[in-house]
Amino acid sequence: MRHFRLCLLLFILILPLLAGCPLDKTDQRIVLWTDRSEFAAYAQAFNSAQEDYKVEVVYKASPAVELTKKNPDRWDVAVGPFLNAPEISEILMPLEPLFSDGTLDKSQFYQSALEKGSRNSHQMLLPVSFNIPAFMFQAGSIKPEFDSFALSADSFDQICLDFNKAKSRHAKSAFSPLWNPESAFFFALLSEGLSAEHQNIEAGRNQVHKMIESLCGSAKEELRFREKYLYKNSLELLDSGHILFWYSDVGHFYSLPAERRRTLDFRCYQNHSGKIAVCEDMLWLGIPKKGGNLKGAVAFIKWMMDPQVQQNLILNARTMDIRSFGLAGGFSSIKKVNTESLPKLYPFINGSIPREELIMFPAPCQPDWYAVKKDTVIPRIIQ
Repeated sequence: MRHFRLCLLLFILILPLLAGCPLDKTDQRIVLWTDRSEFAAYAQAFNSAQEDYKVEVVYKASPAVELTKKNPDRWDVAVGPFLNAPEISEILMPLEPLFSDGTLDKSQFYQSALEKGSRNSHQMLLPVSFNIPAFMFQAGSIKPEFDSFALSADSFDQICLDFNKAKSRHAKSAFSPLWNPESAFFFALLSEGLSAEHQNIEAGRNQVHKMIESLCGSAKEELRFREKYLYKNSLELLDSGHILFWYSDVGHFYSLPAERRRTLDFRCYQNHSGKIAVCEDMLWLGIPKKGGNLKGAVAFIKWMMDPQVQQNLILNARTMDIRSFGLAGGFSSIKKVNTESLPKLYPFINGSIPREELIMFPAPCQPDWYAVKKDTVIPRIIQ
């Protein structure tokens, strides 16, 4: 803790002096690690906007895993999921000075998201963007009274049951969490017994199988339907009317071609507490405690977290027909961008942006969460 406080004090003392330091040519390079391809375009925009620094994007399949390795290569900024794992916070520079000196405004962020990036009351990371699970369906296939941006758990179940009653169970089925491994995990997590650290998987598994019995009649009937029709892709199944809902996320929905989206719609899902869960792979931004181009990293963060800059980045992506929703595939961590900019750029999303108090941000996950979930957690849920 003493070492941590010394690092924090050092950053506080250095930051006001950075603007007055003469620029060394060797300090122009900012090495940015990320797994998101959108940052290649963002780096190009930053490099064109000023002449002091040049961001070099280095692709890492999992920045979080790379940062847990001993003596990693140089990096100045890292952007990716699961950077808020406790073991990574030890190598990060605390970011409170960026708020205390006015570089950033804490109130512009989702407060509960900021909390997920803190450690021992110190802000270690900044949230960048996040995605929200969504259930796609054919436009007009559910009743107008369910026109809200989100369906409650009870409404979702009732819509599925009504669909199944009106159709032949052998030819059509509204929904099953086993059609998509991610949806099985989503509903297991909502059991409140399964944590992001994959504790009490049995409780999550019981929740999923209870849902199958309720919506599909039995596990046997669910399997029969799945084996007969699930060789088709999700859009074909929706188009044919064999299914009513398909689990996806808002980012994927808006990455579909506009012509294709015209026949589709989506709803988010509210749990029994009225909350809307965020996908666990939200993006975080951090800088190293030791080494690196601190001055350049701060300049990039200041630029990247400007609401007008983010609006321009999103607009440029749309202009270039890059099929990536919003900021780096998701909603911005800056509220103003979502409430004011996104509706202008995505008119159909107006009314589909959850209020801050309804959003439930995920707990920190271990750096190799993708592999753990795929190889350990999901197989145990769907077995």
